[in-house]
Amino acid sequence: MGYEGEYYLIRKFAVKDKPGTYAVRTPGSGAGKLPKPDIIAVDEGELLAIEVKSSNKSYVALNSSQVKRLLDFCRFFVVRCPHCGAEIRPKPILAARFLRKEWRFVEIPMDWEGSIILRRASSPTFVGGRLSSRGSGDEGESSR
Repeated sequence: MGYEGEYYLIRKFAVKDKPGTYAVRTPGSGAGKLPKPDIIAVDEGELLAIEVKSSNKSYVALNSSQVKRLLDFCRFFVVRCPHCGAEIRPKPILAARFLRKEWRFVEIPMDWEGSIILRRASSPTFVGGRLSSRGSGDEGESSR
């Protein structure tokens, strides 16, 4: 399920066919010792590290270890502008695919600790910590 969701998102970035919008999949993102997301993308010049979760349930979950690995990647993966020296870091994004229903995207705050549960939009969504959204009023739960 997750593999198909990852490729769906990569195709969505690729079909825009314009500079500053593209994505690549990082194989084996959950394996190994190095932290890395499922997808590294550029969306209209904005660098994103995307963890993709697919579910046929009404929620998806990232455990605290998965959250930590994504945030660690965003801390370590730094691009420096050769002209001004500014540092560019990817934004950590959870992309949740609810099969045959919808996609939801949330940006995870860099200081987040604990697990995350993200529910479908039609379900009650706020119990614990709040996640900032990427345009859809998304909220999540935490064990923070």
